[in-house]
Amino acid sequence: MAYVETQGEDRRDAVLDENVRGDQSFEEKQRLRTKGWQVVSIPDAIEQATLSYSKLTENRYAQCVINIYPPGKKDEMHCHPGSEHIFMVVQGELHIRGVNDGEDVVMKPGELVHINQSYYYQLCNETDDITVLYQVATKPPKPTKISRYSYRGDGGVDPSSLEGE
Repeated sequence: MAYVETQGEDRRDAVLDENVRGDQSFEEKQRLRTKGWQVVSIPDAIEQATLSYSKLTENRYAQCVINIYPPGKKDEMHCHPGSEHIFMVVQGELHIRGVNDGEDVVMKPGELVHINQSYYYQLCNETDDITVLYQVATKPPKPTKISRYSYRGDGGVDPSSLEGE
C-alpha cells in the first residue's frame, strides 16, 4: 500500500471538508467508470494526492474522498445536516470527539466511525505523523439549505432541529 509523506510541504492551513472542494478531478483517478460503477485504487489515489481533500467518486446520493491530515491539524466541531459520514483510518491515528458523553475515541488503521446526519464531531490528528482517512459522505435526495453547521457551545444549534432529522 502507498503511504503519504509530507515531503517538506506544510498543509496545516488547508481546510479539510467539502466546503473547500479540494481536488475535484475524480474522474481521472477512476480505473473504470460505467453507468452504474466507479472503480478506484485507494493506494494509487493516496500516492497521487496533492491536496488535503481528494475526491475519488461521486454519484447522486454519495461520494468517496481521501482526507489527509498533517500533524496537529484539527477541524472545528461541526455537523452536516442531511449527510451521514463514514471515516476509515488508512494511515496514522485519528482522534474524534463529539459533544455528548462517551464520544471521544482514538482510532487506528482499519477502524472506522459512522456518524449520523446532524451529529456534531471534530476530527484531530494529534500525532507527529500524517493521518490518511477514507471518507464516504451521503447526499440527501433533497438538497439541504446549509451543508455544515459549526458548533457554538451549549447555546448553539440543537441537532434535533436540523434538516433531515
